[in-house]
Amino acid sequence: MLYSVRLELNLDDAEIIASSLKPDDTGWAKSRFEGDRLVIVIETHKIGALMNAVEDFFMNIKSAVSCLSCLEKG
Repeated sequence: MLYSVRLELNLDDAEIIASSLKPDDTGWAKSRFEGDRLVIVIETHKIGALMNAVEDFFMNIKSAVSCLSCLEKG
């Protein structure tokens, strides 16, 4: 069975966040800037890998949003 998820996130600075996530892309989990949003696509045969990848992406997005917020204040 193939587990597949496509997440589309409308975020301020989505292009910058997508760029920051790019180095961590794998053959089965990728992020990109598309239109005006951050798009994450994950396809794997292992449900645990899917869960871990989603968690990793969201933790990295949370960190990026926090960093960008600090830069705006400074």
